[in-house]
Amino acid sequence: MSITEKESRLRVANLYEFAQRAYSAIPYKYLNNGYAFPAWHYYMEVTRRCNLRCKMCQYIDWLENVPIKKQMEGELSTEEWLHVVDQVQRWSLITFTGGEAFVRKDFMEILGHASKKARTHFISNATMIPEERAEAIVELAPRRLGGIGFNFAGTSIEGPGERHDEIRVMRGAWDRTMNGIRRLCEYRDRAGKQCPLIHVTTVIQQANVDVLHLMPKMVKDAGVDVLNLVTETRMHDLPDLGDVDPQTYSFEDLRWPRVERGLLAEALNKTVEAAREVGLELRLPRMPREELLDYYDDVRLDLKNYECRNAWNTLFIGRQGNVYPCWIIKVGNVRENNLKELWNNATMRGFRQTCQKKLFALCPGCCFLEHKNERAQEKATPAVATVG
Repeated sequence: MSITEKESRLRVANLYEFAQRAYSAIPYKYLNNGYAFPAWHYYMEVTRRCNLRCKMCQYIDWLENVPIKKQMEGELSTEEWLHVVDQVQRWSLITFTGGEAFVRKDFMEILGHASKKARTHFISNATMIPEERAEAIVELAPRRLGGIGFNFAGTSIEGPGERHDEIRVMRGAWDRTMNGIRRLCEYRDRAGKQCPLIHVTTVIQQANVDVLHLMPKMVKDAGVDVLNLVTETRMHDLPDLGDVDPQTYSFEDLRWPRVERGLLAEALNKTVEAAREVGLELRLPRMPREELLDYYDDVRLDLKNYECRNAWNTLFIGRQGNVYPCWIIKVGNVRENNLKELWNNATMRGFRQTCQKKLFALCPGCCFLEHKNERAQEKATPAVATVG
């Protein structure tokens, strides 16, 4: 694929993100009653089960100590997920996530059904994408970015080779993930399609800060289009998250990640330069560089300088059907109400009204949080979040 074609795909992706922000601007700024236009982006957590045991995963204790059979309890059935998908507007984007979505034997059926109705995207560790599955996934993709079908594939890589395997706690995980990415790229290019656009997310953490600068060339060589560096966040460590008023939590309730300031500053500089050298689009957290360093250096961010519009355009559906504008507050369940009823119900409107006035102690580190001074940001991360 030519450089011009790749640049065109990235421009379309950036325009999509801009349109999403503009869509939320009017109700966020001018409607004080908490109402919002219909949701634009849906995150569907089809399972929380996973074949990896990543050291920084917020569900690691649950994954290691809860039997698989019990982990499966309450998950929405195939038919229930198909019914949820049928409630989504045709112009929307559906992101499938986990855990690892492909541990569900019916995931390709769910993805295929959704890709006929909306624009789709999955976040996967890409270790479970053999040849025939990669080919089937690309068949779901439209020829041009933005069309109905499978538009985006996202995966997480924490470092080169053995370093990634150490963090993922699986020997050979890096090879399996890279092979999955290469297969998707191969079948995409063979089909002459722009899609899926492939992005890699790397969580900035103590365990990989010394190898971050190696990531741009590594993923570029594999055919990846965008590299996202995101902050490590620990809010899912909290008990009863989503079931209690998020205002009851304080900064002291969370275990904040730490990286030595000078070491992180050097790593970011080297990574930005490495991405520039290989011509890869690198996206950093939506905050000024100094405040990113503060986040990892035990300096509290002033939340008055930040905003979050996520509740005005995005809806999360958990594996057991619980629905959230953000994981910190539950607004209902799809087994009891449809998505349209839940989108502007009393709990949802009240949450939006609070977000217009203030944010929460849980918010720092979230991918959706953004600094109000856009000129102070480097390159915004797209509204695609991973857990763990």
